[in-house]
Amino acid sequence: MSQSFGVVEEKLREAEFFLDRLRDTRRGSLDARFFFSAFVSAARSVTWSLQASMSGVLGFDEWYKSAQSKLRTDALAPLFVEIRNSSQKRGLNPLNQVTLEHLREDLFQQLSGPGREHVLVLPSKRAGEGTLLVDALQVSELYLASLVTLIFECYEKFKCVVNPRWYFTRENFATNGKTFEDAIAELGFPQEWAASARKAVREEDAWRILRGEQPPCGINDLFDRYVGHVILDPDETSGMS
Repeated sequence: MSQSFGVVEEKLREAEFFLDRLRDTRRGSLDARFFFSAFVSAARSVTWSLQASMSGVLGFDEWYKSAQSKLRTDALAPLFVEIRNSSQKRGLNPLNQVTLEHLREDLFQQLSGPGREHVLVLPSKRAGEGTLLVDALQVSELYLASLVTLIFECYEKFKCVVNPRWYFTRENFATNGKTFEDAIAELGFPQEWAASARKAVREEDAWRILRGEQPPCGINDLFDRYVGHVILDPDETSGMS
């Protein structure tokens, strides 16, 4: 990888952070517009950081072409790309900018009691049907969920590349023609440590100790919240060493 996958995780958390801040704002406030703009920018940068991080990884380009096809057919992803482009290139922010055709609908919803705090006017998914007034928080969360799903699928596919604990498994090193001694060397420890470890414990236990010093998946909470699945630790699966 050309850069750490941690930047992808950070961008996802950044997007969620600004979305959470947006939830705490009221319509008409500048804070709301600022947080929405920041959310859109952070969310859009997730795929850019993903491509930068996975550059050169065997099989990624082919996988990402398929992932891009899914995003293009996603109901919201292309719309948020346009929102981001309008924001960055023209300074426009569509949050709570209600058009005349939706003014009556929006006023009715506000007068009817607690409802949508923030709204967006988006094109209808059906051609020729104009635009729809939608809950800005709801569609933003759905867009974020689609991005988290994308990163989860990438993480699951390339976990031996992006996750240090999966990287430091005997199976992964064997696939690449490497041994426990190579793992010790990669971590910057003397080769003598490998021989000492083999004498002290079984090799599978030595591998377990080695990867136990590595950080686990840092965004499993996001995966659980938005996808309903997590990346299991290699020691939580059977047959790993």
